[in-house]
Amino acid sequence: MELARKKHTGADIKEFLKTVTLPFSDQENAMRYHDVHSQRYAITLNALGNIPFNDKMKVLELAASPYGMSAFFCQEFGENLTLATYANPESRRDVTIGVNGKCYTVEEYGFNVEKDIWPLPEESYDVVIACEVVEHLAMDPMALFAGANRILKPGGYLFISTPNSASIQNFLKLGRLQPAGIAQHFRRPFGIERLYERHNREYTPFTLGEMMSAAGFEITLMATDSSYPVNDYGFSQEDIGKIIQIIGAPELRCDTANVIGRKVSGVVNRFPTSHELYIAEDG
Repeated sequence: MELARKKHTGADIKEFLKTVTLPFSDQENAMRYHDVHSQRYAITLNALGNIPFNDKMKVLELAASPYGMSAFFCQEFGENLTLATYANPESRRDVTIGVNGKCYTVEEYGFNVEKDIWPLPEESYDVVIACEVVEHLAMDPMALFAGANRILKPGGYLFISTPNSASIQNFLKLGRLQPAGIAQHFRRPFGIERLYERHNREYTPFTLGEMMSAAGFEITLMATDSSYPVNDYGFSQEDIGKIIQIIGAPELRCDTANVIGRKVSGVVNRFPTSHELYIAEDG
């Protein structure tokens, strides 16, 4: 499969997206988002290459809309791909995505990943892909990990891609008394749907690992990579190098965290308190 064979670049993804027709009336506006995130897409695809895919594996992509990654997955997994997106109330529909002149019609389920029981059978999927989802959850991020465990077959894989709150970029922001993180702006007017448009919490790689382990997954990959250029905020490169030397773990200081877990058991701890995830005394 191409995920295992090819090293992807942002430039490659931009060229690929020129062949894609998305399920929106305004193609030009929809593509602007994907153009900005093309390097992140490349990083995600390269990290996914660590999963031993085969042609029979069933794959679920969470938060599929606006379908940039979905277009690649359609071409890669075909009829074995299922999409999911946020919806209230729950829904189901068929989505058609064009790639290189070929149309792929894929089943898409709409539900709230941290509130609803996922409308999918138990132990029916081999891989769950959650790109830039967990940071948007507002109340119960472990619901995503537990939901994935329920629908994954034993030995199945959960892939998480999310902004890294322990990145060097965030250290530089804090050093200049700037708020760390991205997309944490409040929205107006306030509404429950808009709650999920912002980043409600960003995570360190180790916090993601804790959630993986608590949810019954063995970690097979924990890595970071750079999706965006680093803004030095007036620090010299020498100073940035010293900061990284002091804080350590340079391999985990890029802006995007990728973690892969393999299901080895049921959920072990639904509400882990380590890394200040849940309050221990809540009943």
